[in-house]
Amino acid sequence: MKKLFASVALPAIFVLAACDGPAEEVAEERDDVTEAQGEVMDAQAGVAEAQSDLVEEKADLATDSVESAALEQKADALDQKAEKLEDTADGI
Repeated sequence: MKKLFASVALPAIFVLAACDGPAEEVAEERDDVTEAQGEVMDAQAGVAEAQSDLVEEKADLATDSVESAALEQKADALDQKAEKLEDTADGI
């Protein structure tokens, strides 16, 4: 009887030990969400950099110095936004 119990109980114990518990599954899902947030921030940083490049090109085409200066200032702000997003994404 003891051998029968052991032959049934041991495999069941190994199966339970191999299964992820609900808490572990939740932790893995949270890690996945955090990783995805980092990827989104990296993508947003890329968009901000591209917008900055576009604004700089527009500044080069500006017809007066006031417009050019305003566009350059906007480009600098977009560059700073991109850097902040990249730093935040790297910290995740």
